[in-house]
Amino acid sequence: MGGVRFRLLGALEVNRDGTSFDVPRPRLRAALAFLLLNADRPVGTERLVDALWGEHPPRTARNQVHTVVSTLRQALPPEAAELLRSDPAGYRLAVDPDSVDVRQFARGVAAARALAADGAPVEAARALRTALDLWRGEALAGIDAPFAGPVRTRLAEERFAALELLADAELAAGRHHPLVPELTALLREFPDREGIAARLATALHRSGRPADALAVLRDTRTLLADEYGLDPGRALLDAEAAVLRGEDAAGGATGSAGTVAAAPQPPAPAGPPSDPGPPSYPRPAQLPQASHGFVGRRAELDRLSGLAAGTGPAGTPGDNGPRTALVVGPAGIGKTAFAVRWAHCATATGAFPDGQLFVDLHGYDANECETAPRVLERFLLALGVPGHRIPEDPVLREDLYRSTVAGRRLLVVLDNAQDYEQVRPLLPGTAESFTLVTSRGRLGRLVAQTGAVPLRLGVLPPAEAVAVLAELAGPELVRAAPGAAAELADLCGGLPLALRISAVRLVEEPELPIGELAGELAPEQDRLAGLGLFGDDLTVSGALSHSYRRLAPEQARLFRLVSLHPGASVPAGAAAALLEPAGTPLSAGAPAPARRLLRTLEDVHLLERSAAEPGHYAMHDLVRLYGRQLAAAAGTDCGTEAGAEAAVALDRLAEWYIAHADAAYRILDPKRLRPPTELQLGWSGPEPFADSDGAQQWFVQESDNLLALTRLGVAHGRHRAVWQLALLHFTHLMRSHRLGLLAEVQRLGEEAALALGHRLAAATLANNRGIAYAIRRDRAAAGHLERAIAGYEEIGEHGGAARARLNLGNMHYEFRELERAAHYQEGAVATARATGDDALLYPSLQNLALVRNEQGRHADARDLLVEAVAVSERIGTEHAVADSRVKLAWVLQRLGEHQRAFELCEASLAVARRFGDLLMVGRAIDQMGTARISQGRSAEAREHWEEAIRVFSGIGSVEAETVRRRMAEHFS
Repeated sequence: MGGVRFRLLGALEVNRDGTSFDVPRPRLRAALAFLLLNADRPVGTERLVDALWGEHPPRTARNQVHTVVSTLRQALPPEAAELLRSDPAGYRLAVDPDSVDVRQFARGVAAARALAADGAPVEAARALRTALDLWRGEALAGIDAPFAGPVRTRLAEERFAALELLADAELAAGRHHPLVPELTALLREFPDREGIAARLATALHRSGRPADALAVLRDTRTLLADEYGLDPGRALLDAEAAVLRGEDAAGGATGSAGTVAAAPQPPAPAGPPSDPGPPSYPRPAQLPQASHGFVGRRAELDRLSGLAAGTGPAGTPGDNGPRTALVVGPAGIGKTAFAVRWAHCATATGAFPDGQLFVDLHGYDANECETAPRVLERFLLALGVPGHRIPEDPVLREDLYRSTVAGRRLLVVLDNAQDYEQVRPLLPGTAESFTLVTSRGRLGRLVAQTGAVPLRLGVLPPAEAVAVLAELAGPELVRAAPGAAAELADLCGGLPLALRISAVRLVEEPELPIGELAGELAPEQDRLAGLGLFGDDLTVSGALSHSYRRLAPEQARLFRLVSLHPGASVPAGAAAALLEPAGTPLSAGAPAPARRLLRTLEDVHLLERSAAEPGHYAMHDLVRLYGRQLAAAAGTDCGTEAGAEAAVALDRLAEWYIAHADAAYRILDPKRLRPPTELQLGWSGPEPFADSDGAQQWFVQESDNLLALTRLGVAHGRHRAVWQLALLHFTHLMRSHRLGLLAEVQRLGEEAALALGHRLAAATLANNRGIAYAIRRDRAAAGHLERAIAGYEEIGEHGGAARARLNLGNMHYEFRELERAAHYQEGAVATARATGDDALLYPSLQNLALVRNEQGRHADARDLLVEAVAVSERIGTEHAVADSRVKLAWVLQRLGEHQRAFELCEASLAVARRFGDLLMVGRAIDQMGTARISQGRSAEAREHWEEAIRVFSGIGSVEAETVRRRMAEHFS
């Protein structure tokens, strides 16, 4: 996108070729920053509302978003403004993500990691310094919006990780002397970072300064003990041992893979300083022991500290209301470990001088679920109330509890809560105390009634997941087999419970190599069985079962059926369709009853609303396997005789996708000859897509699901569904240039059509396979196209045969066999003119023109393409018009009409992007570069060609190399 660059690693900047553009108002800057963080991805209006206003937006927030976006367009450079587009899901800032410094930084760090892994530390260090130089100060400086704080924290952590990686690279390169002052300054800035202290000690030790190295380690140990009450982690211990033994700690900072997350900044006391004298009442200390091997969660720990200190939404200084935070997440995500870890750190700072109350409410265990009156009795006894003074009446007991804790600065941890009614009586009534609740449920009523601030825990990122294994099973094990450790962490899905069980198995079964355990868990049918401990009831399945058992029958049925969906995310409409009886007409959306059921599964974290895809739900991999296990146990597996319910569900799912794909296909490619889709069901209301934007967006979102469903259909013999899904997927896969998948899907479709004896479908799919191979310049295309021609001729489908011959001509053109190509294309033009088939005529004219252009008959080629444009306009297909114009521009370049060629490509580019035709996008940009170089505007030409190379490389097109050669000719 020209020379426009966006900078977020510091104050927000918009810069074009050295000129800065001012974005005048704070909310505009916040909106732009959020859109840039989601560059070239749809951002829903509701997400923008949440980002800009948080949990309490004004009633006019949605309208204000539209105003903000409109004003933002006016403030941006024209090139950027035109890329801020309305999207079916909200808005999309369709800039190249690489024009945003956050993305550049991430790519630079990723490249450095790869270089380091390949044994190139000098190059890795150079790449890291280039990436770190992008930082100009605190990320998102001056952006004051709810989303900014967590993002700022995350980016700061990523910067710090890059600094540690830089230190490792410099140590590996033997550059320890110049590293000492850098790490000294860094440790002064971040004195509680064990990883930096360990690396500085290593650098000092290698520089011949062991006494200084030990002093650094001693000071860091003292700080951690005095400030946070923490013992040193493995990084410090290993570094100290290396210095004391006089060993050279080669290979980077010891133990860096398993560094335990540094303690959060402690919360400041919420109220005025207490009287220094000892209290006259007991100070309970009920926190359980903190879990060993806690890793990561730095941003969440810091946020919770801010809430407890009164600097976040949970309460502010001077607020006399109760203060509550709610930690939520699915079973096994580590809510209790997180809460206890934070509580110990906070207590060690003296933030809660009057003690801590802790209770496991067993909210999801029907046999052990605690009642509020029973917990109140325990709490009151711990607070010094004699047993004979505790009333039997629950209301009086609650009143006594609140009176007793009033004025005390207590931490109350209510772990594993079931619902609001279980928690409500246990909440202190005044602001001096802080309550931390954990639950698998979202407890929306608690949030609404008390102002509790929810804090959701997600799965651990890959590096932290591996670090859990290193902490619990030993870093030597991970260092010895890093690839197997990463695979094992991936199979655990970043779920802390699964990671802990795996680590314990490695410790208890020393003869079991980490790679062998990963191999045991790799088959889906064996994974949950392997995530358990012998002689212990600690299993992933057991943890999930507590959530499942609380579901009503219809909720449980939906959970089982949704788990059978083969894709990574499930559209709400598809999930709703699974519940309907066979033969029920389809709906474009999800009816209200289905939405309510989906929300109940979301409330207990068996489903998660997809942040990346509005209107979709996702399941953790292990949760999905658990659901399928339940489906099989209930006799609903498609592979069993008793699998009637699941079989109907699979057919229903296929019908939903076929109907939606058919509706989208008819908008995106209405003139392409294809067999009619055999729709079994009608629509209960309007069809789902009003225009090409909506249809294209649907294919972008659902392409992977279509592929997964096609493969599932093959596995279960659903031939009718398979050939239709393959056929309807063709245009999207071709335009997005996913040629390997295109060939595979069309093969599966052709085999399914042949199994049914559907000759028209089989011929069409053979033709499509030929197109996929021809675009790849693979001569195997000829066999598929000749088979298609024969198949069409056998059933008298002469239009189809003509199209297959045209595609055979295109294959010969790709190999520059121009006479043979012209033979087929002239025949296609003649057939189209004779039959009045405009849908065949315009591509025939296009492709014959390309042959004439290569033959040096540029004027003839121009005339053919001018006619192709006219025919495309007559058909009324916007994509065909744009395609014809880009090809016309190619010929006009040969005739010296460079400005007209540029204008045609510029006009066609937006259409190509909207339809997702990445090959056309690359070709249009390439031609724009050619026009500019011919006009002597070499800087612009370079930018266009570099962008074209990025597009072509992104789709694996050989045309990237053609553009590179052209650039080398002009800029060498």
